[in-house]
Amino acid sequence: MKWLYKTVLILLIFAVASSAGFILYLFDKINSAYGDKAAYDLGRGFKHFSLILNSGDEKYWQDFKEGVIEAGKAYNTAIEVHLISEPESNIKTVEYINIANKSKVDGIIVNGDNTPEYLDAILAAAKGGINIVVGHVESVDSSGLYYVGTNYYAYGQQAARLIARAGGDKKQVNAAVILSGQESGTDAQSNNMLNGLKKEIEGGKQINVLCTPSRTNALLGAEDLTKSILYEYPDVDVIFCMNDKDTMAAAKEIVRRARVGEVVIVGTDYTEEMKYYMDIGVIYGVIDRNGYSAGRKSVEVLSNAANTFQTDCVYIETEIVTTINADEQN
Repeated sequence: MKWLYKTVLILLIFAVASSAGFILYLFDKINSAYGDKAAYDLGRGFKHFSLILNSGDEKYWQDFKEGVIEAGKAYNTAIEVHLISEPESNIKTVEYINIANKSKVDGIIVNGDNTPEYLDAILAAAKGGINIVVGHVESVDSSGLYYVGTNYYAYGQQAARLIARAGGDKKQVNAAVILSGQESGTDAQSNNMLNGLKKEIEGGKQINVLCTPSRTNALLGAEDLTKSILYEYPDVDVIFCMNDKDTMAAAKEIVRRARVGEVVIVGTDYTEEMKYYMDIGVIYGVIDRNGYSAGRKSVEVLSNAANTFQTDCVYIETEIVTTINADEQN
């Protein structure tokens, strides 16, 4: 009879293994159906939010995503995550907004370029009764739309103060500003930042803005723009960058061009990699926009949207990181 027990045991083990393999196969197929690095946080919540990020692999948006997911747990909310990058990022962003709209999710958190198609998609979803948190403040022009993130005017003022400090004892600091995103003059957030910076200069900061080139795509990166700035404006003292990728690219280009001690960077969104460049004097300081807090606040805003009155713009405090407090950062 021993052989019979052994046979039954073997068959049971085989059945369990087969079932587990089939379940994993199905789960993989479900995930694959979403595509574009999409994932679904299967929280058994009362609400269902769709997070759609055209992130460009920036630290701010990575931290933002983590904040959204953690807040989803706290608010008992299922978070469907779609991370989108080039190519055709705008098309994919609009596609996922439309899918979320048709699915009648409880809320959408989205960051995308302000194209006409993008604006039409979020306005259609808002008119359909879905509350939406957007990543660009200029998108907030309808009920049900909220902006959670940086106050770019105050951010520009903060940048001016840090640029002035980075210039040391110079009576006038020559600065270049590398804008990220859309061309200067068409992006409200970049314009708000520049207005804040200029207002601070008018208030007494001795800063001469030499140029404000835009990094609009991966083909024209911050390395190329930094190279052009160093060539066209040899008297530049400080270069200000608006995200972590540009900050690091500009810092490395200064080292490559042997301009350490002559030109310093004021950057945005602190990373551990930046500490080395702070220690050798290439990066003077960084304005951290606190993407994690923005992500958490976005979920809070959507969760409370139907119950309480709240402003359509919620600003997240920024933090200055220099060599003095870099060791305190996580």
